Amino acid sequence: MKFQHFTPRKRYDLKLTVIGGTTDVQKNLYIYEYAGDMVIFDCGIGFPGRDDFGVDLIIPDFKYILSNINKVKGLVITHGHEDHFGAVPHLLKEVRIPIYCARIVSEFLKNRLKELHLLEGTSFNILNPDGGPINLGSFKIDCFRINHSVPESLGFAINTPQGTIFHVPDYKFDWTPMMDKTFDIPKAVRLADKGVLALCSDCLGATSEGFTHSEKEIQKTFNDYISQAKSQVFVTTMSSNISRIKMVVDASVNAGRKVVIGGRSMEQTVEVARRLGYMPYPKESFVPLNHSQSFDESKLTYIVAGCYGQVESALGRISRDEHKHIKLKPGATVVFSADPIPGTVDLVYQLIDRLTLLGAEVIYSAVQENLHVSGHGSQGDHTLLASLIRPKYFIPIGGTISLMRAYSNNMTRLGIKSENILELLEGDGVTFSSGNAYKHRVVETQTVYIGSNVEAVSPVVLKDRKVLSEDGIFVAILKFDHEKNDFLKSVEIVSRGFVYMRESRELLDGAKDAIVKIMEQRKKKSDFATIKDEVEKGLYKYFQKTTGHTPLILPVIVEA
Repeated sequence: MKFQHFTPRKRYDLKLTVIGGTTDVQKNLYIYEYAGDMVIFDCGIGFPGRDDFGVDLIIPDFKYILSNINKVKGLVITHGHEDHFGAVPHLLKEVRIPIYCARIVSEFLKNRLKELHLLEGTSFNILNPDGGPINLGSFKIDCFRINHSVPESLGFAINTPQGTIFHVPDYKFDWTPMMDKTFDIPKAVRLADKGVLALCSDCLGATSEGFTHSEKEIQKTFNDYISQAKSQVFVTTMSSNISRIKMVVDASVNAGRKVVIGGRSMEQTVEVARRLGYMPYPKESFVPLNHSQSFDESKLTYIVAGCYGQVESALGRISRDEHKHIKLKPGATVVFSADPIPGTVDLVYQLIDRLTLLGAEVIYSAVQENLHVSGHGSQGDHTLLASLIRPKYFIPIGGTISLMRAYSNNMTRLGIKSENILELLEGDGVTFSSGNAYKHRVVETQTVYIGSNVEAVSPVVLKDRKVLSEDGIFVAILKFDHEKNDFLKSVEIVSRGFVYMRESRELLDGAKDAIVKIMEQRKKKSDFATIKDEVEKGLYKYFQKTTGHTPLILPVIVEA
């Protein structure tokens, strides 16, 4: 559905704005507005790609929320995965908002907020899928149980006088779930009984035929690999994937192995799962990370973060032999129990290569089936949900542009009119008025990068890091004589990562000549900032012409 012209939004129209979660799977954040009230659904992180140098994570752009903060009635978290709740601490640093979520999500968040000294003053309201609705301003919101790869995942029916929106991210129909009850179809159908204006739902599995398999189907794979291993075993998965972690612990305990948890996020997940009764194992089943080296490592299973190739994850550091407590030994078995998400494929395969060179047998989906079962529904799941809910409009979320289109194509094959399927990019919105939908642009969003040593990483800084990694740096040192009130003709240069200075004398002499020429042509009264800018532009043209490459150029002025 293309952008449509419509009259300015009336006070009692219903509006949905997408801030994140429709173009790159990650950093999910959706905003519903009605009658001057605003409710936020999810606030997740994204993972850095190969070219995001020095970036630990990516968060949604909060400016639309902050500019409308007086309207916000609450933040609803749908389930306990990082791409849906991981950015909450960053939002709470800006403004305090009451949080509505399942019990397990509240425990995850409390751990994070306590570390950042943000827990005090934050209110949590626990959602009960077996209970009644909650009222947030003009919104009457009911939740119901769904299946995903983390327990206590929820779908929502959002009721307003304009109609009911079903918001169902990250779901599948699992008839034999590992740690949860099955999808509460009767409640979902009952909530949809009076008609549904729109279904906003997961499209990540839109290219997969049939129904997504049950989580339980991969337990045997873990049992086989862990029981047959003769040396160390490493398993990596999403740090919040409790059901997968439980499978690994089950298989390890049955094989007579003890479990070591590597990585702070993974430790917090296991701590919460044990506290809530999802992992009923005695304390003796686990070995503290800092004591693991005193045990027979052939009897240990390490569960570590890093399944998406994150550079600073536990597995990333192990692969570079930089981990303080863990050293991978030749003959170790490393199991990847997660498939790469868009943007992380190169990082994952680079990690696999490093582990292989260390002597590990790396098991991943390209060489072994039944290592990972998606928590996301396939085409059959999408068809079933559409048939149960029967909405007028369909809004695919939680995928990429191509996956949204695949979802749309699947729905049109079911007889849904293409104009009733709304594909929204980040910053797009749809306004519902008198039963009709109007797609439009709401806000221009920016990517917000978070680094380990600084809160935010500017896109300009990131661009400079990319240039440094590819073409190096060239420093031009200009000498200013205060007594003569002029620059000296002698220029010093330093090249790092661009050309080897001893073997590039002709090129570098040409660069010096270019600098001297620029200085001679300048106006005497030019300020230092202007001079630096002219030198940078001149060298850029020179290197582009002579080498086809342009390093990061840094003019420096010093007193002679």
